[in-house]
Amino acid sequence: MTHGQRLERRPLVVQKVRYDGSPHYRWEGELLERCDAWLLFRAEFRLDYRDLGYVAFERGDVFYEWYYFDRWYNVFQVYSASGELKGWYCNVTAPAQVANGVLTFVDLALDVWVYPDRRFLVLDQEEFDELEQGTYRPDDAREAKAALAQLIGLARAGGLPDRAFERADDGSCHPSEPS
Repeated sequence: MTHGQRLERRPLVVQKVRYDGSPHYRWEGELLERCDAWLLFRAEFRLDYRDLGYVAFERGDVFYEWYYFDRWYNVFQVYSASGELKGWYCNVTAPAQVANGVLTFVDLALDVWVYPDRRFLVLDQEEFDELEQGTYRPDDAREAKAALAQLIGLARAGGLPDRAFERADDGSCHPSEPS
């Protein structure tokens, strides 16, 4: 992957919205790099514990989040607070947009969890199938299916974005809430 311009770390708000534009989640973190096609964001999990069944997120887990302006997905590489790689959480979304210090993406229900050994789980397929029938425009549903296929291909090939773990500069946790 081409490296973007490294920036002085500065705060950025990320907002996940539903297909109708209504807010779903919002969290803060630090913008690390940016280029014309993508940006890299760092956030830390601020809740005490959230077990999703296939992975558990804990306070202090570090998320490196790649958002693309020309792709229909984003990718979060997830580490424990001690630096152990947990895996990648991949969201199928419309391309990200940034305005007024807020990055916004439209969630299209499908997700992929990828373990460090490249095993993966496709998540929320039933929800996507339901929304495809009555909510999503046909072009958006086609893009979402293509993005899912791309993510599965990247997972199998070991081609997901990868960044080495770094502790926060001041050694503290910076609050955030991943999707």
